[in-house]
Amino acid sequence: MRRPSVPRRALAAFAALAAFAGVASCGSAGGGGAPPTTLTFWGWAPGYQEATALFNSAHPRVHVEFRTISPGSQGGYAALQTAVKDGTAPCLVQMGYESLPSFVAEGTLLPISQGVVGERVQYSESAWQQTSVAGEVYGFPVDLGPMALFYRRDVYERYGLKPEATWQDFAADAARLRQAAPERHLTVFTPDDPWWFTALTAQAGGSWFDVKGHTWKVNTTGPNATKVTAYWQSLLDKDLVKTEKAYSDDLFADLQNGTIAALPAPAWFSGLLTRNAAGAAGQWAVAPMPRWSAGDAASGFDGGSATALVKGCRNSEAALEFANWFGRDRKSLEILVDKAGIYPAAITADTLPALNRPDPYFGDQVIFDVFRTARSSTDWAWGPVMNETSAALSAELTKAVANRTPLRTALQTVRDRTVEAMRSKGIEIAAN
Repeated sequence: MRRPSVPRRALAAFAALAAFAGVASCGSAGGGGAPPTTLTFWGWAPGYQEATALFNSAHPRVHVEFRTISPGSQGGYAALQTAVKDGTAPCLVQMGYESLPSFVAEGTLLPISQGVVGERVQYSESAWQQTSVAGEVYGFPVDLGPMALFYRRDVYERYGLKPEATWQDFAADAARLRQAAPERHLTVFTPDDPWWFTALTAQAGGSWFDVKGHTWKVNTTGPNATKVTAYWQSLLDKDLVKTEKAYSDDLFADLQNGTIAALPAPAWFSGLLTRNAAGAAGQWAVAPMPRWSAGDAASGFDGGSATALVKGCRNSEAALEFANWFGRDRKSLEILVDKAGIYPAAITADTLPALNRPDPYFGDQVIFDVFRTARSSTDWAWGPVMNETSAALSAELTKAVANRTPLRTALQTVRDRTVEAMRSKGIEIAAN
């Protein structure tokens, strides 16, 4: 599948931004007797503050002021949009891959293709695909979000379960556990988390978006996407899966006490789990995601982000220097792996001690060995109005679970809302 394109008027805006940015030559990181260049950087992930401080200690001519904001979809992106309008936007921002095309379409981010020419070989090509729109690059990759199965080793051993190779076997284990221990569920369905659901859909090859030229096609109920909704619908209907709010106190309590025995989740979830279910240390392990068919290599992905330059940044040379350093300096990545549990996009990161040491929380398992084999990309492209798409997905799945209405109907409504948002922005849409 081709990567997302954008409408003609947005392409014109991108060209203007590129001319404005002059990324390859404008700005200065400071030199001679000039005062230090000061940059502002907004983000939310653990470890970003410490990694930024490390950069400042080693780069006296550039000072980066880091501000912690709410996670993007929980208010951070709205704050960025307001700041751009007010003229108070930061120079740099943490930008989730799923939201990057939307902000590009709005003209919020600066194209930096000229500034990354010599650095492309330092990062995974799949990460560059995630940071690119219409042939332009809009951020230095930081991490990827390959999916795996987090599971309670103690619960699995007690009830004679094992990490299964296929989703069909996983469903059979869900039924077996419910029969043996009615107070437990094998896993959980989090309807309010749109990115978790898209990760499951991506693994199955159920891409929702395609584009030819400047014309988009949107289909949230194709055969592979329908396979995913039908699978989880069956588990819900049979009470084989518990429903929880994503990342809620209730969810982490269930993960800590073993009421929930497994969860498909991305690499960075390891950091959340260790902090929010500390009492279960030594009980958790990580295994490859169940597949739709034996031997299938796809794992899906949830999250991952880039460091992007924001419209109005007037020190692009220094900003690019920092963004590149942040995503591939070994000490920076050690901090981010340790604090946030990320899986770095830099290709040299595989040799980082933090990715190769046994983790006591996971019974001394080297968990990143699992994510290393799971990082292959899937045939998935994000749409141009993911803010609206994700909001609709969260609302409609939550409503479907609460009202016991079909998930497939919810996905059709998501398509309708997405198409409405695209038309309101002048984006061309093909008939399905």
